[in-house]
Amino acid sequence: MIPELDTRTLLAVLCMALALSSLALALLYRLHRSLPGPRDWAIGMVAISVGVGLLYGRNVIPPFWSIAVANVLILVGHAFLVAGARRFLGRSVGWPLLAAIVVVFSLPITLYHDVPEALGLRIICISLGMSLLSLLGVWAIVRESRFQINAHQAVAVLLGLHVFFNLARAAQTLLEPVLATDMLRLGPSTSTFFAWGILFFFGLTVGLAVMVTERLRDMLQERLVKENAARCAAEAALQEQRNFLTMVSHEFRTPLGIMAASMDLIACNLPANDRESAEELDRIHRASRRLGNLVEGCLADDWLESVSQSRRSGVLDVGAVLAELATEYNVVLHGAEEPIRVDADPYLLPIAFSALLDNACKYAHTPEGVSLAYCRKGKTVEVAVYDDGPGIDPTEVSRLFEKYYRARRTQHKPGAGLGLHLVQRILALHDGDIRLDQSHGTVFRVTLPALET
Repeated sequence: MIPELDTRTLLAVLCMALALSSLALALLYRLHRSLPGPRDWAIGMVAISVGVGLLYGRNVIPPFWSIAVANVLILVGHAFLVAGARRFLGRSVGWPLLAAIVVVFSLPITLYHDVPEALGLRIICISLGMSLLSLLGVWAIVRESRFQINAHQAVAVLLGLHVFFNLARAAQTLLEPVLATDMLRLGPSTSTFFAWGILFFFGLTVGLAVMVTERLRDMLQERLVKENAARCAAEAALQEQRNFLTMVSHEFRTPLGIMAASMDLIACNLPANDRESAEELDRIHRASRRLGNLVEGCLADDWLESVSQSRRSGVLDVGAVLAELATEYNVVLHGAEEPIRVDADPYLLPIAFSALLDNACKYAHTPEGVSLAYCRKGKTVEVAVYDDGPGIDPTEVSRLFEKYYRARRTQHKPGAGLGLHLVQRILALHDGDIRLDQSHGTVFRVTLPALET
């Protein structure tokens, strides 16, 4: 009586293990629907768990369901597990062969399900069917072997052991006469097989999950390689573009200089009453100056790109820098008496303030409408550049610092739309910020971290 109790207990544990495995593989499929294989594994494990559950209820439900249907479901579940493995490895499933194996070994079980003396035949058929299906899974995985220890090899070993246990069970049944008519009364051999089933399906579930993890890892590595190659190609193309732009800009400088000199010479020799020629000459002069500004802006942007990775550091007195610029542009400067120092590049930061002043002088209504101011605010210093120009349309403020963008109100003025873009990039290198304030005129406010006195 004890072997029967042990066998039934192991069968109950096997049912619970299969139910957990079915749930785990269903979650695996739900998380990775795009991967081939997990759906078939989940279907196969559910079919096996239902079949084993019907075996467990053989004394409660009719023999057709507890024997014929149960064994067919177990074979179908194994077929789906093999199909999922082949699909996961990128091979054709081969449903005709799998279906033929299921039909061949299910047919005797179905025909003799109600014959108690045919228990040995049923055991041999189900064991051989599971062995042959598992062997197909082993063959599919071994053909994809990469000669390294991974989840594929672990699953192949488990399937190989499953083949061995099933063949051993079939051989024992074939060599020794089966006297019992109930599978649960066959003794230790059946208990051992159920114990192996618990270990096998638990290990198989873990192995399949790790296979998916390894596949995701390989896909991520491939994507990283592709992304790195694309990044290198983009960087190479960008460098070629910069080289071409620098070459073209340098080549433009010489003819632009010749044009400027020629225009000055022609202007000096024009008769005072030749206004038509003077107007045409002025148009040529404005066009060449606009082109010259574009070339200088492109060169400045390329130069800033080359130095932005390693800006120099030094202690800079903001007041002294702004005083020098105020004298150069002839604007009024308002500032604190005590020195305010910042950690900045001594070449880049003055360029930013100079670009803001140049922008203010260009668009101001009068030269007196431009002014500078600076003051310390806590741990920062704020520099304000005022002008009484037309201002910026509120709908265009968000694009003000974009490269090559020019506001509609400024189209009649020469420029390439690079000045404010360069200012923002220089300030970003210094952990600073710039914002537009139009509450009282047009004011660009620059904020920089100040050094402790």
